[in-house]
Amino acid sequence: MEHPSSSSDHANGLHPTTPQQRRRLNPFLRKPLWIILEEECQQQHHSSATLSDADANGIELPQRNNDRIAGEDFSFEYREDHHDDDSPLAEERRNQQKKHPHHVHHPHPPRHLTLFDLVSIGVGGTIGSGIFVLNGLIANSYAGPATFLSWTISGATALLSGCCYAELSGRIPSAGSSYAYAFVALGELPAFVTAAMLTLEFLLSGSAVARSWGDKVVEWLRVQLNVSEEALWILEPGYGINPAACLVSIATTALVLAGVKESKMVTDIFTWLKVFLVVFMTIGGFILFDKSNMTPFVPPEFGASGVLRGAVSSFFGYLGFDAVCCVAGEAINAERNLPLSIMITLFTVTVLYVTAAIALVGMQSYEDISPESGFPEAFKANGVEWASQLTAFGEVFTLPVVVLISVVIQPRLQYALANDGLLPPMFGELDSTGNPRKGALVAGVLMVVFATFVPFSYLDDFVSAGIMIAFTVTNCSLVIMRRESPESNPTLLPKLLAWYNIIAFLTCLTFSHGTQLPIGWVVASLMGCISIFIATKISRECPPTSSFGNATGKTSQIYGNKKYFSTPLVPFIPCLGMFANYFLISQLSFFGIGLLLIYTLLAVLIYFMYGAHYSVGRSEGWEQEEYTMVEEHHENRNSLPASNAVIT
Repeated sequence: MEHPSSSSDHANGLHPTTPQQRRRLNPFLRKPLWIILEEECQQQHHSSATLSDADANGIELPQRNNDRIAGEDFSFEYREDHHDDDSPLAEERRNQQKKHPHHVHHPHPPRHLTLFDLVSIGVGGTIGSGIFVLNGLIANSYAGPATFLSWTISGATALLSGCCYAELSGRIPSAGSSYAYAFVALGELPAFVTAAMLTLEFLLSGSAVARSWGDKVVEWLRVQLNVSEEALWILEPGYGINPAACLVSIATTALVLAGVKESKMVTDIFTWLKVFLVVFMTIGGFILFDKSNMTPFVPPEFGASGVLRGAVSSFFGYLGFDAVCCVAGEAINAERNLPLSIMITLFTVTVLYVTAAIALVGMQSYEDISPESGFPEAFKANGVEWASQLTAFGEVFTLPVVVLISVVIQPRLQYALANDGLLPPMFGELDSTGNPRKGALVAGVLMVVFATFVPFSYLDDFVSAGIMIAFTVTNCSLVIMRRESPESNPTLLPKLLAWYNIIAFLTCLTFSHGTQLPIGWVVASLMGCISIFIATKISRECPPTSSFGNATGKTSQIYGNKKYFSTPLVPFIPCLGMFANYFLISQLSFFGIGLLLIYTLLAVLIYFMYGAHYSVGRSEGWEQEEYTMVEEHHENRNSLPASNAVIT
């Protein structure tokens, strides 16, 4: 982050403000004010005061309009400017570097990702083995012909958290995804723990996909090409070693190290090849559709509870849509394209999952569907051998894009942490093309090791629980940024949110594991009512913030001639998302949840051993900086968001 001083602000026409609310002084749990709208400043300075200089980060301070009331129609305006070496703010940045030599001021990566690129990352990172494996598993074991209902329910559940990601990504267009949102809303330590959870989603989950791909390659060679066991020994040496996973991890890491453009092009191509493959399978299924396979619609041996269990399993097929938020710092027109890409991703994958599920159960009886290889076996059962081989090959050919996206995303998360001083400076270094090569190399090496030597059969629940925690933190962050405690009770909102999370988690645990006895249903129902009461209390007693993230001014919805995406029914939508996440966590094994607790404690230990000593806040102070927001005046500029807000 850059820290322009107030003296430099005077030199550039930026008058000092009188903040109505300061940052909390506790460095471990605070609510930074990344936008403060100053009523007094608005009343004192009229349209004659022109704030048009751009700082070295490309943030333009446009002219104020005295016709607007305080806090109305404000936003950030951003502009890429690469010719500002002699500007006063650029000089101030150099002075800050001399004043704080321990703080590495990292350059920002170029903004080059279009809406199409963002959707490719979201869709490519979401559609993995879920549509190839989960469809068959759910149809055969949980829901039968009603499998598409399971996907619909889980898609609606994913949308709850997706709305929160969409709003926060547009309003805080910074690299780091949930980490960035937690940093703004909750503080440094919660943000660091959230980053540790995201590492599970990207680094470990990507390693698991690489290992799954290695197993599929061996199976494809054995079944489709009839390769002998002697020849397969090199790819299946035993002892938990997976050479094919090692190869795909090395290949994707090398591609990312080759450059941003190369990895972006390959991601786009392979993502849409995968989409075309799914469309081909779906059309083929409808051609072979036999309506007799749709009865009974909900098999009696499964019932409605089976459809719900299928929804729990299918939800994990939606994980990955939030990957676009980690590349927010490289997105063009981020305040518009990021929310749009998240919604397009969720809509696209839901349509693909639902239609593919209908096609699969329509061309083969649910009792005969393979839980491991649904579509290839279904095509084979219908005598279409070439489609079976093409589908099996397509899955093996396109699945590595998930690994590639993981290697692309993880270094961006590390870059955000390094910018805040929570990781060593090397992770924040960029090459001439804006690629975090050192961070990508470290992430790639770790992925190679994990994918090659670590069996994930006992870690799946651990990784899934961590991802759900990151989703929950994002939901909490939106509530904090959109609601505030009443003046008479300034700690009411955080207390209510803390109690809601505790009660919601206990409610879900009781529903999942304690309803064998009648008393369990009573306790679970009672705690569920308490959860609803707390969410309602937040809605009634914690009013909407007068501007996004703080209590001064009127909430801004306008960004030039565009509007921010705004999540409806806050706090109920985020609270429902939190409850759904806890319900999914409660379905996991206690072993996985226990591993997550140990991992969380390890993350906290690492923070206090390194981050607490070298963070930007500790090295440059927690009291003297305040985040400010400027008024939007020029509506028709093609502006680009910078990675971080200005601090004055």
